[in-house]
Amino acid sequence: MHKVKIDDPQLPVGNAVLVARALYYRYSSWLLGYLLEVLKDHRLAEQYLVEIFKEVPARLTDLNEHPWIGLKALAKAKLLGHFNGLRIKDMVDDLSNTGDRLKFDSFISTMSTEQQIVFCGVYYYQRSTQNLAEEMGITDQEVKRILKEAFVMIKNG
Repeated sequence: MHKVKIDDPQLPVGNAVLVARALYYRYSSWLLGYLLEVLKDHRLAEQYLVEIFKEVPARLTDLNEHPWIGLKALAKAKLLGHFNGLRIKDMVDDLSNTGDRLKFDSFISTMSTEQQIVFCGVYYYQRSTQNLAEEMGITDQEVKRILKEAFVMIKNG
């Protein structure tokens, strides 16, 4: 039986379950950290981690050359569905209920509500400016202007 070394740069061939397990041991903590940074919810991040690794055996060819990049792309694809389902009201509720995030990102608390919605919509929720513009009832250019103002506030402290 072939032993799988966690730090082996080459993925084992043959048994898809062994490969998935090796990828899990090697990258799950990184991926969980990424998911936590994006979702700010440990339980939800763990659920996404499980969902992502359930798909690994079927997607081994996508992960063969650069596993970390492939796993992160799979995570982004999963998260896109989650964030596209959120409406502005949900984002505002989420922002008001995540004091830890706002404490961590103290610059957000200095932004106007509109700037918070746009900045967090793009940065945390990975929404497009066009999508936010449609939902807010303003132009895409206006959303980009608001986002630029938010970045200036961050830059200037």
